This record gives sequence, C-alpha cells and structure tokens, in this order.
Amino acid sequence: MLKSSISHKKNKAIIGGRIRPINLLQNWLHQGFLYLDSTERFGRAFYELIPSVILSLFLSLNFEIPFLSLSLWIWVVFTIHTINWIVNDNWWACILFTFPQLKNPGERATCLYLNGMAERLKNRHSISGVMIFGSISRNQWHERSDLDVRFLRKGGVFNGIKAVLITSCERLIAFLVKQPLDVYLADDVTFFKKMRVDEYPIFLKKDDQRLNDFYPTNGECRFIALKTY
Repeated sequence: MLKSSISHKKNKAIIGGRIRPINLLQNWLHQGFLYLDSTERFGRAFYELIPSVILSLFLSLNFEIPFLSLSLWIWVVFTIHTINWIVNDNWWACILFTFPQLKNPGERATCLYLNGMAERLKNRHSISGVMIFGSISRNQWHERSDLDVRFLRKGGVFNGIKAVLITSCERLIAFLVKQPLDVYLADDVTFFKKMRVDEYPIFLKKDDQRLNDFYPTNGECRFIALKTY
C-alpha cells in the first residue's frame, strides 16, 4: 500500500477544497479539441457539424423556421455541443474534478471496467494499442483518480474512421457506468510525448511495432487489483 501522494493539477478540485464550477464551463467550451490528434479532431468536427445540419433542417421543415435563422443555429449548435459534451467527452472525469466530495466507483468497479475494455478492444484491429497512464501507472491510484487511457490506431482512412467510432463508443460506455474516463485516440506514438515523463504506460493491448520501438518493454497485461492507500 502506498501513502497518498496525489499530484493535483492546478484546476482540479481537491478533498476539503472548494467546488470549481469553472471546470464545467471550460470543459464544455473546448471539450479537449485542441488536445486531440488529427483524426479524432476531424471526427469531433463531424459529430458537431452533421447533426447540427440535420437538426436545423428538421426544425426548419417542420416548424416553419428559416433554415438560416441565427437564433435557430445558436440553439442547435448549443444543443449538439452539449450532447457531445455529455456522451462523447470525458464527462465523469470533469465532474470528479469539479466537485471535491465525489469519488470514483472504487477498486472493484475500476478493475472490472478495465478488464471489460481489454476484452472489447482485443479484436478491434483498427486499434493497435491501449495504454493506461496517470496515477495507476505511477502506482498511486486513489479514490478520486480518473482513468487516463490512450488508444493508438493503425494507419489508413478506414482504420481512422473505425478507431474514432470505437473511441466514442468507449466514452459512451464510461458515461453509462459512471466511470471517470479520460481517453484520447492517437494517430502516432509522437502523441504520447504529451504524457508525463514519470508515467510509463501499462499496456492492455500492444500490437504495433511503433509501440515496441517507443516503449521497449513487455506486451499486454490484465488487471487484477489496483494499488490504493
């Protein structure tokens, strides 16, 4: 067992601290868009644009609202952006970092979720790597930890499309089970240079020579228990 040595980001609510509602606004506005790698950034723009056009067209045809009405588009963009924020962003991680009294689902639920993720992705060939960073990789997991997970996709347009959909589905699953998941899709291993230098990843899937070159260590692992304090 490890003593608590939590490293809090500047904008995280901490135990005994105050609520940080600014996190909700900031997260709603950007939804990690500038952090995303190219393929997922394109996918996020697609998720915003196409539903907005469809919803605007539906409302325009059925409620006699001019399609180019500014008020219509403001309402539609706000609605679609909010829906994406809830079901296709790292919703529960944001909530956890906003309210200091909240906790993650616990060790058992977290292990079950990670094992389930490994099972769901092991035969998804467009995803060649699944890595866990964060407090788990530092052996400092605690009751307010989120799950810092990164996927690596294989090359090619169709693999990119499938990988974006898989990542979105995983976010939706995490939302439904109230798991504070922080997951992003990488096009290449250079994306992992954004991670902390003291966070050597734990692999749930390692089926890519780029990962073997970038992280020369053992292959896959499966979760049994997490280190808590």
